[in-house]
Amino acid sequence: MAAGRILGKGLFCSLLILPAALVAAPQNSLEAPAANESALALSNRLQQQRALLDEQIAALESQYGPFDFRLQEPLQSLTDLLIEAGDFEEVDRQLGRRLQLIRSIEGPATLNQVALIAERIANDTRLQRWQSIGDHYELIRSLHGQNDTDVALRLDAMNALRHWHLSAIYLDTAQRRVNHFLDARNLLREMLAQAEDEYGQEAVELIPLLYARALDQYRVVAFITSIDELGDEAREAIIAREGRGWESYLLEAADYIHRIQDIVASMGDPEAAAMTMLYLADFQMLRREMPPISNGGRALVNSRGIAGRTYTRAIDMLAEAGVEEGLVEEYFAQPVILPVPQLHLALDAALAHRRDQGYTSTDPEQGDGEAEPILHLGDFLAWNESLPFSIRPATPAYLPDLDTQLNTVELKLTLNSIGKTRSPTVLSADPDSVQIRREARDALKDMQFRPVRRDGRWRRIRDVTIRYLYPPPK
Repeated sequence: MAAGRILGKGLFCSLLILPAALVAAPQNSLEAPAANESALALSNRLQQQRALLDEQIAALESQYGPFDFRLQEPLQSLTDLLIEAGDFEEVDRQLGRRLQLIRSIEGPATLNQVALIAERIANDTRLQRWQSIGDHYELIRSLHGQNDTDVALRLDAMNALRHWHLSAIYLDTAQRRVNHFLDARNLLREMLAQAEDEYGQEAVELIPLLYARALDQYRVVAFITSIDELGDEAREAIIAREGRGWESYLLEAADYIHRIQDIVASMGDPEAAAMTMLYLADFQMLRREMPPISNGGRALVNSRGIAGRTYTRAIDMLAEAGVEEGLVEEYFAQPVILPVPQLHLALDAALAHRRDQGYTSTDPEQGDGEAEPILHLGDFLAWNESLPFSIRPATPAYLPDLDTQLNTVELKLTLNSIGKTRSPTVLSADPDSVQIRREARDALKDMQFRPVRRDGRWRRIRDVTIRYLYPPPK
């Protein structure tokens, strides 16, 4: 049970970030800017501080040479000053110099340069140098390989590179989207192979990677069902080359869930076994829902199929595991968009994650007197304009928060007993236009929700609200 709960709460996330110790930056030694500083005062202060730093650096170089460790701190302060001044081209030059300095002192493969490479990633994000960012992540991965670090650190570095490729699908040019996706798929295959070699075929450590592989199979189907040029490119690059039908990808996704089930069976954790049965039902639901048409899009199947029986089995298994009935009722009384991006092996962890994502359920007594609870499903951030029904993957370590423009639409919808909505209502949109409202409604209609079950029956629910965000076309 303990291992399952640890996995449910943390292990998947541990593969999404690199260790904080490797990215800690030196403290800024510059004088903090005053509140409400005028533009003229800011300019004067920056010029004065730049002159002082240039003088300090010149003196150190004169006394100790251009590659002395004492230069690191003033060069860091100069970098911070240039960032404040917005001179990002000069920031890049100074970061290059600092990397040259640390490599000359500690060697070209030192892991201590990772913090500086992380600064370069942040700066190249400001400059929108997407190709350079990919090169930086590739370098971090290479450094961990050269230093033969622990397998977990090597997997973290590979996963950061993988998630960069997934992020580049909405950041980089449209022409490179499919290539980024294929690179991310290949990296995940390699990660799983390395983990199997290190830990064995039945190790608990494989669970988050296996679930990530299942998600990747769904993403293939999302790409090939896109109805714009992305779908055309994806069908040519993936379906034509691999010679597989759409259904095989979702069947393979279920196979990865079966592998997780086999691993969990050895853990002796009946709650974890019930949760994996739930995720199997999710992928059965997706397989039932979305066979693509030849030129993209999906066809709707009006039944839960085998997924309904699998959900019922998962509920029974949770009861047999001794999970509190009220928690099970709460979990299945709220719809979620499938597939869920994170696997949990404990129900309380799954509920806590859902609340963290903004899910709320208001009792009728506290609401407007409706017979059913009032549900708000939080925010849904779409991957990009060509994948409006697919949630944006997590951003990688080192990539700063991106100030990207997003269209924001508040919607109210009714979900039927198979987890579909046919006529969502737009409550507000920003910016507000007929096209943005239509695109949001269409995206919600393409989504598959886990159906709601209350009092032992699958239910139709009304007045569910959600905030839908997506990037405008480039």
